[in-house]
Amino acid sequence: MSKTKGFLAGTIFGGLVAAAGYGYYKMLTIEQQADLKAKFDDTVADVRDKVVDYSYAATDAVASVREKADDFVSDKSYAFDTKVADLKASAEDKSTELREKADDLIASAQEKAADLRSQANDLKNQVKSDETDAPEEDIVLSPTDDALDSETFEELAEASAEPEILNPNVGLSQTGVKGLSDLSEK
Repeated sequence: MSKTKGFLAGTIFGGLVAAAGYGYYKMLTIEQQADLKAKFDDTVADVRDKVVDYSYAATDAVASVREKADDFVSDKSYAFDTKVADLKASAEDKSTELREKADDLIASAQEKAADLRSQANDLKNQVKSDETDAPEEDIVLSPTDDALDSETFEELAEASAEPEILNPNVGLSQTGVKGLSDLSEK
């Protein structure tokens, strides 16, 4: 209720001030009224001009801020796009370089493998030619060689003269033949 009372009081007071102002205006002479009216019109015109100037200034300020924001965004966007393009180009260059290096390494490995195969084939062919060129030598052992003992040949001759048939059911100890363990005990 206090808001309603305050509003009514303000309206009544404003009406009283307006009535007093109009009464004062009517008490003035015609020249004074014209003079007051001209001052009021000039003040209203000045206020209108200032309001229009301020609205234009505000519009210009908003436009300027928008323009700066657009420039900032476009500069950042351009810079970002430029950086992305540079990174893409750099990545493509690096991948091209890596592919070239990989191709070079593969070619080098293939060349080395071919060289090694060629060397292996050469060695293989050389070994084959050495085998076919070299005559086969028979190794003849005779009892007169200095390196061999004549007793060994005599034992071989005796062993070959008497073929011995072993019975698989009878061990060495039952046949009378001395085994390795018997010989090592002496």
